[in-house]
Amino acid sequence: MGKIFAFMILSVLVTTGYTTQCDTCWSIGSTKCCTKDEITCEGSKCMTMSEYCSVGDLRLNTVKKTCGIEQLCGACLSITTACNFQTRVSTECGSGNYSNENLNFKKLCPDPLPPNNLKCPSCYKNGTTDVCESNEEVLCGGAETECLEYRGILELSNTLILPLSLKACITQGGCDNGFAAIPGAKEHQRVLMKCTPAIPV
Repeated sequence: MGKIFAFMILSVLVTTGYTTQCDTCWSIGSTKCCTKDEITCEGSKCMTMSEYCSVGDLRLNTVKKTCGIEQLCGACLSITTACNFQTRVSTECGSGNYSNENLNFKKLCPDPLPPNNLKCPSCYKNGTTDVCESNEEVLCGGAETECLEYRGILELSNTLILPLSLKACITQGGCDNGFAAIPGAKEHQRVLMKCTPAIPV
């Protein structure tokens, strides 16, 4: 009987999986979370995402606390064009309940990114999801080992809804996580998001 009971308890644990309580907040135009709430997450990780982004003359900061995404923990996600679009997202994770409570805005991305002898076509056009023609290249840096081609409609962290088309360097795996990895942007419509290997210089 004892063995059957132990087996049933183990089965429940395996079936339901492991959950963690994490702090959650989303503060736009700021490097601090002004409100505090909590969220139940699958797994054991909690995360804080810190973003700084430049779009034309705009300079935007966003901080978001949420469930941990294992492949993003302790990473720098970056998108770089030779034009007027650049994004840097730094992530920190902790293990256990409320482990992101004291993880605040932090720039883990080096600035500037160290060159990595790779390059990509570069262009940026706002106001349209038509293909932007690339007449120049951008040197990649850090973990940017892929070339991004993106067309779609994004809502930026200042609530500006922006149809855009761009070609840029992007951190490897950026297409896998998409704009879910960029806390200040909300994707309204995707026309194309494609990553290909960057070109040796």
